[in-house]
Amino acid sequence: MGERGKATAEVGSGAEEIMRALRRVEPLLDAAGEPGTHVGGMLARVRGTMSELTATPLDGVRIQDVLAVDTFVPQRVRGGLAGEFALENAVGLAAMVRTSRGPMELLAAGLRDTLGAEVLIGGVEAEMAVLGALTTPGAGTPVAVLDLGGGSTDGALATGDGTVESVHLAGAGDLVTSLIDSELGLEDREAAEEIKKHPLAKAESFFHVRMEDGTARFFEDPLPAEAFARVVVLTDAGPRPIHTRHGMEKIRRVRRAAKRRVFVANALRALARVAPGGDIRRIGFVVVLGGSALDFEIPEMIAAAVAEYGVVSGTGNVRGREGPRNAVATGLVVRHAMSAHALR
Repeated sequence: MGERGKATAEVGSGAEEIMRALRRVEPLLDAAGEPGTHVGGMLARVRGTMSELTATPLDGVRIQDVLAVDTFVPQRVRGGLAGEFALENAVGLAAMVRTSRGPMELLAAGLRDTLGAEVLIGGVEAEMAVLGALTTPGAGTPVAVLDLGGGSTDGALATGDGTVESVHLAGAGDLVTSLIDSELGLEDREAAEEIKKHPLAKAESFFHVRMEDGTARFFEDPLPAEAFARVVVLTDAGPRPIHTRHGMEKIRRVRRAAKRRVFVANALRALARVAPGGDIRRIGFVVVLGGSALDFEIPEMIAAAVAEYGVVSGTGNVRGREGPRNAVATGLVVRHAMSAHALR
């Protein structure tokens, strides 16, 4: 249900049909799934959880955005003698809820009582991210900002006259991790998270690995025995073997496809929602922020996608020292300082 009417989509028709129905009615006002289905149960759980956490009546919790992506899930072959699995088509869904300002006021009151200090509600997250992004050396308005987090993608456009248009979309890093975990059949969220964040390699000896880009990397100390001849992910703590029968190229392909279906798709959706007239080409440049902006390939993917529209994209460096993180916190401080200065 959206501002431009209602639309229905069958999950079996695939993610593109769901997103096409969403585009016909957006901005979205609410969404519901057929009772007794996986989608109906998922959205009901989302509403129930948010209602309980925020002390909001159930009918006051609305679905603000939905992201659907095509994926695969491994299904055990019935009657198989060797634990065979087959990949079946599936649709992954992420949902974003909208609640009233009341829960934030309750949280602020609770913090105020606990800390004995004044607690204020600073503003919309995406707008605060813009203020933080503008502390990047060389940045100025007009500017578009993409804040890539774990659960959501925030987009905002700040114009030269000080107005900010923002949007809050479902789907980000957590959904990518779920897709990797599902499509590779890992059943290990921690391993899927590491695959998402770090490059892959193949341990060809106890002292060197072949990187996914074809180069070799050597180590002074021998690799763990369990890593030999296996595909490993090069984490900050050292090479970690991936316990799967998939080869390095398959794992890399799944990882990159998941990021494109979530981060790149949401980046373009967000920019189209905040761009003048919905035309991304009318945006000058984009600053990418958030924890996912630290990823070793996501900023490059987004830069390549927006380059097709003639838009330049770069990673933020908040306050010239924090990199792409801390933008919202910095924006809150900037907004408070601006308000205090105006009062004086």
